[in-house]
Amino acid sequence: MVIHILLLSGFLLASIALVQAVSLRFALSESVLLAAWGFALGGIYLVSGEAWPQLAASVVTPALAPRLPPEAYLWIFLPLLLFQAALSVNVREMLGDAAPILLLAVVAVFVATAMVGGAIRLTGLGALTDGLLLGAMIATTDPSAVLAVFREVGAPARLVRLVEGESLLNDAAAIAIASVLIAAITGDAAAATGTAALRTLGVELVGGLAVGALAGRAFAYLLPALGGEGKAEISLSFALPYPLYLFADQVLHVSGVVSVVAAGLVISGLGRTRLSPVNWLHLQLIWEQVAAMAGAAIFLLAAMQIPATLRDAHWLDLVALGVVVVAALVARLVVAFGMLPLLSRLKLTEPVSAAYKLVIAWGGLRGAVTLVLALGLAQNEALPESTRRFVAILATGFVLVSLIVNGSSLKLLIRRLKLDLLSPQEEAIQQQAVQLSSISVSQQVHAAARTFRIPEEIANEACATFRRSIDMSATAFDIEAALSERERLAIGLVTLAAKERDLIPQYGSGIVTIRNLDAMTRNTDAMIEAARESGRIGYQRAAAKILADTLELRVARFVARWLRLRQPYSDALADRFELLMCRRVVLHELIAFADASLTPLLGERLAKLLGTILRARIDKAERGLDDVRACFGHGADVLEQRMMLLYALREGRARVVAMYEDRSISKEIYDSIRRELDVAWKRAVPRVHPGVLLPGERSRAHQEQQDTADLHAPRPPGNEAPEATPVNVADEPADDAHRSA
Repeated sequence: MVIHILLLSGFLLASIALVQAVSLRFALSESVLLAAWGFALGGIYLVSGEAWPQLAASVVTPALAPRLPPEAYLWIFLPLLLFQAALSVNVREMLGDAAPILLLAVVAVFVATAMVGGAIRLTGLGALTDGLLLGAMIATTDPSAVLAVFREVGAPARLVRLVEGESLLNDAAAIAIASVLIAAITGDAAAATGTAALRTLGVELVGGLAVGALAGRAFAYLLPALGGEGKAEISLSFALPYPLYLFADQVLHVSGVVSVVAAGLVISGLGRTRLSPVNWLHLQLIWEQVAAMAGAAIFLLAAMQIPATLRDAHWLDLVALGVVVVAALVARLVVAFGMLPLLSRLKLTEPVSAAYKLVIAWGGLRGAVTLVLALGLAQNEALPESTRRFVAILATGFVLVSLIVNGSSLKLLIRRLKLDLLSPQEEAIQQQAVQLSSISVSQQVHAAARTFRIPEEIANEACATFRRSIDMSATAFDIEAALSERERLAIGLVTLAAKERDLIPQYGSGIVTIRNLDAMTRNTDAMIEAARESGRIGYQRAAAKILADTLELRVARFVARWLRLRQPYSDALADRFELLMCRRVVLHELIAFADASLTPLLGERLAKLLGTILRARIDKAERGLDDVRACFGHGADVLEQRMMLLYALREGRARVVAMYEDRSISKEIYDSIRRELDVAWKRAVPRVHPGVLLPGERSRAHQEQQDTADLHAPRPPGNEAPEATPVNVADEPADDAHRSA
């Protein structure tokens, strides 16, 4: 068995590489090519089995038709696919569309299951339970194919979020329904009732969410302990999905699918502040590649079963497939056009346009997850042979139809609905960016031509060709005339908030606590949404919320004032001081970013306005720092020294890495310096909390400082007080001493 699995793995990977290369070379759909190649391999298997039975039994069968237990397909492929999908989304951006996503992910599964099962029963093509089981299995959508089309045509961001969110959460509902239906078909009457179905679904969903959220939190808690070692972080991420899936599914009897998805979503939300930006990017890239290989492998495995399955098929199966395709499409249209508008009427979400609804209904492509379920069910000998054959044939056929018909026409539909077009604001920004790019490229090309002594005419022709290649307009473009100041201001504020979110993780690894990094990241997400909705006022209100006293700080202040316990108050103030220090540094970086990048893009006048807004935020941060310094007195210097030392050590480490990569220093020298820096870092990371002054003590300390300042302050001319200098009696004249006596 192990040898067979290894042979199969090597063959699948080689086939995937070949298909991906052909797909890129001829601009063809990778999913369609995988299905075609798998179908051809399945045909080869059938022919070889009849022509050369001994060769097929020893070589071809282990590679193309391994006998795996039915659960193996779920265990091998589902955790990888689901964990990577959850890891790649931005959880905070999806929260605004939580209502429509839940409707598409949960309610739509029930609607599709009922309509497909009812259509099969009414047409007399199969039993009701078989139709319902088939409906549940094809209700799961796969975003990989449709998102590839979205990226190619530039679909709107909200449409992408809705499709991604639906595909993440509908797998659990579909698998829970399928488990109840399998129990009904196999004769477990106690588990087949409607009450049992709802109870099973509720337990699996809620239990899976809880288990996955706890696992994701534990994973995020362990990440900082790895010391920023990228290989260890990636290894730990691969250690999570499989044990979590099996533990939740086999031990706790909750949804392993939901557990893996919940853990991935939690890590997606928390991982950016616990890993360095470079390590987080590497983690995402590796998981994307692994998931791509897993999805391609399941396509091949399923497609290789098609010839053997179709050998026993007859014309009624084709009729049934047509009925299923129509019923599934009608179910999605009912949800999109009949139920989504109810959410906007109830003020649960922003309205979804008719164009979005049509794309969501037509673009619900099925893929890897449906094929995994079909393969697993086809190997489940507890089910009747007729049920296994019926569901396997129609589920596989439905996936192929959705990929070939819906997938190939989705791009045309998006363009017909003009969803690939940029908004007027985006078009103006794009044209301005292209114009600036053209100017910069022209300068660089002419500089290179002078360096290599290439004639000026050739450089001019290259620049002209470049401008034509990006469709650069020959006429001058004025962004201030194309966009109103309010529109440009909103674009600038959103850009600043997004850039701020990218800068915050750079101060991780102990310079700033993870709690503060999370707080600042949440605040930037709020600023982005507020700037989009309310412009400058919303942006400033959202930015000011983080400056308010937290509940922890208020409780610690109360405890210190009445119970004289200063340590919690000192901890809370140190956290606040650290947050404000980081915020001030990031805001200064944003000012430099606005001057360098936004001034040429949005105009000088608007860039100055953005700088004024940022400086106002800096002033508020400065006032907050002054308040904290007043609480610590001179002890605040200790916190500032620690942050500056950590910053210096981090920059020193970066410089040493750069010198090693440039081959300026040897590996031995690099390792020696890195060890010294690591020791210094460990010594500097622990935070020493200075003593804190209570309100009454602060007032006395302030008065003493004021008195000292008044004593040493220079007085205006003519108002000098007599200088009280000490008098040496021995130096006084005798007659003065006598008069004093």
